[in-house]
Parts: sequence; structure tokens; C-alpha cells
Amino acid sequence: MPMGLRVILVGHAISPRRGSEPGNTWNWAWELSQHVSVEVFAFPEYRREVEEHLAENPNPRLKIRWVTLRGFDPWRPEKGERGIRLHYLLWLREVYNAIRESMLESRTKDSVVVHHVSWNTVSAPPRVPQGLAAVWGLVGVGQVAPWAFRRLFGRAWLGEAVRTFRVKALPFLPGWRRRVASIPLILSTNRDTEALLRKAGARSVLPFLDCGIPKGFGLSEPPDPKREAGSPFRLLWAGRFEPRKALPLALRALTRVQVPVELWVAGEGPRRDDWQAEAHRLGLGDRVRFLGRVPLGQMQELFRQADAFIFTSLRDSSGSVVLEAMAFGLPVIVPDHQGVGTFVPNEAGIKVPVITPEATLEGFARAIERMALDREARNRMALAAWRFAQQERWDRGAERMLGIYEELSRDAHRDF
Repeated sequence: MPMGLRVILVGHAISPRRGSEPGNTWNWAWELSQHVSVEVFAFPEYRREVEEHLAENPNPRLKIRWVTLRGFDPWRPEKGERGIRLHYLLWLREVYNAIRESMLESRTKDSVVVHHVSWNTVSAPPRVPQGLAAVWGLVGVGQVAPWAFRRLFGRAWLGEAVRTFRVKALPFLPGWRRRVASIPLILSTNRDTEALLRKAGARSVLPFLDCGIPKGFGLSEPPDPKREAGSPFRLLWAGRFEPRKALPLALRALTRVQVPVELWVAGEGPRRDDWQAEAHRLGLGDRVRFLGRVPLGQMQELFRQADAFIFTSLRDSSGSVVLEAMAFGLPVIVPDHQGVGTFVPNEAGIKVPVITPEATLEGFARAIERMALDREARNRMALAAWRFAQQERWDRGAERMLGIYEELSRDAHRDF
């Protein structure tokens, strides 16, 4: 990697103490700065957390530029998310103006790559100044929930249908198409989003996982092939209790399983009472353990104690909890669609086709039985899952990303 490479990251939220968007921005910034100079343009919602961490862990290669809106800001973080979308669009304009000014002021001979790392919803491509070697992504949210499964959403399906309409309408919006086509390189988290971007005329789209594993997270050595499953077989599900996460698919599949299986459910959310009531109605009271919200430290212990992990989401860009489970050597059972269908290796678990609710339920049931009964296959999957998670550590992802930057900057021409 040439010493003259300068990386500018655009990430609305950044924090070393949080997950999701703030954590992803931080992990990219920190790991990339182990190799090259990194400048992050961010909104100061978590400024105190960042500055406290940097005071304790100085990093001369990492610089944070805090950008706020000049004048009116429609969003107040302390009052929830009302106005945040308009705020974000206005903030992006400020950021790219600031980047352009920074480039004009610096006039260095370094190669510069601007990487827009968050937000990465496919509906809001950034307005990248002409001539920049720019990367957008990791872009997701181009996937939609399958129509055949609408009853699992209940009253929430109306909102889901509106979202589906918006996503499918994007390729017909000239402004959106122009912005997508103007970006030199787009990194996509799943095949659905990639297909949407290519339909819009994207210049170059590469698949890239939008989550990672910190060094030291998970098992430090390959899972023990001699380890026997617990009795009953311990199957773990974790996520937010909201319609698209579709826990009832796992509950109903469990009623069709003829071997001893105990389902551990970690999470909270608006559907908690409904899903607990469904487990009771299905007669699963002694086979399902609802654990509530589980702190990260305790979650890691659950990963160690479980025999396999099941993921049932009907709409997700990737599913970072699946990668976390794999880091602990857990074989996984996932729907064969969207993010997990894209990134989970076939040898690391069982992918269940998403066709109709009946066929998918039967597929989950048979997958659970096979995982519980076939110890040899389960151990092979566990090893493959752990090896894949090791490849997806944040530090290794940063090394791959630097290779992408180098290739992109080699032929880029700046025109300021």
C-alpha cells in the first residue's frame, strides 16, 4: 500500500462504544488508520465518547472532523428520530462542501479516496463531487420482504408494503439513477441490492460484507470436533422482537421437530408479548426459553453454550448476529435469501429456501433435525463457520478495503 494514500470517510454517526452504524464507522476508521491516514467527517452526536476514547488511546493517523448544519436543523437527537431524514440530506450537502474545501486547501500530492460508509441505505446515494475517487457502501436495504409471508407481519404489513413500493420505484427516478451512475465504485451487502444498483446503471458494484468481528471476539482456536451436543439440543435465536425478524418461523418449525430441542430466545421489542403468547399457544412452554435483553458479555456466554444458531429474518441487509455466532463456532440455519443467503458459505450451515410459508417451515424443521442428529455434519459446519468468521475480522476487512482503494485511486483523476 503506497504511503501517499489519504482516506476520507463519511460516516454520520461514529462511536467506539456502540454497535450498528456508529460502531461500523468507528471500526472502519480505526482499522484503516493502522495503515494510512484517515480523516472522518461525522455528526457530533457521540463526540464525547469518541474524544474520551482517543484521549486514552491516541492515534495520530486518525482525525475526526465534526460537521453540523449551519442554521436550521430539523432533527433533535434527544427527541427521537423525527426530522432525521431531512437532517441527513442537509448534512450530506455540508459534508461534501467541506470535503471539497479541504481538498482545495491541502493541495497534497497524495492519492485521495473518499469512502461514504454511513448511512448506507440504497435510497440515499451521496452527491460525490466530480473527479473524486469515491466509494459508496457498504450499501444495503435494497431487499424487500417476500409477499407470500405477509401474514407474519400482521398490521405492520401496510408499512412494509409501502417500503417495498419505494424500493422498487427507485430505478424509475432519474435523479436517483444519475447519482448512482456518478459514483465510481459501490460496495453492496447482498445480491438484491446489487441487482437494484445494476438496474440503475451503476458503473461498478462489488459484494462486501457490512459487518465484522473485532480481534479477540469469539473462539481463539477452531471449535473442538469432539464436543457433543447438549441434551436437549440447544438452538439459539437472537434479535429484536419486530415483525420482519419473524421468530414465529422458528417457533412453528419447532412443533414439527421430533427430536429433543430447546430454543433459547434472546431479545426484546414490540412483539414480545405476542410471540410469547404464540409459544404458549403452540404448546412450547417447556421447549422455549425467553431470555429478554441480553448484555454483550452474557450474549457471548450464550454463544459458547449453544449448539447451533437459527436466523429467521424476512428482511435484512446482512445479519451481523449470524457472523457473531459463527465466530463462536456455531453452525447456522438461515433463510437462503438477502444478506445471509449471500454471505453465509454453504458448508457453514443449512440454507432454507424461501418459497412459501409452508415449504419454508418444513425446511426449517428438517434443518433443525439434521443439525441435532448428524454430529459429523454439524462439526464440519462449525469449523467452516469459525473459519469464515476469522476471515471477516475488522482488521482483515480493512486490509481488503485498502486494496480496493489502491486500485480505484490508481486510475482516478482529481479535478478541483
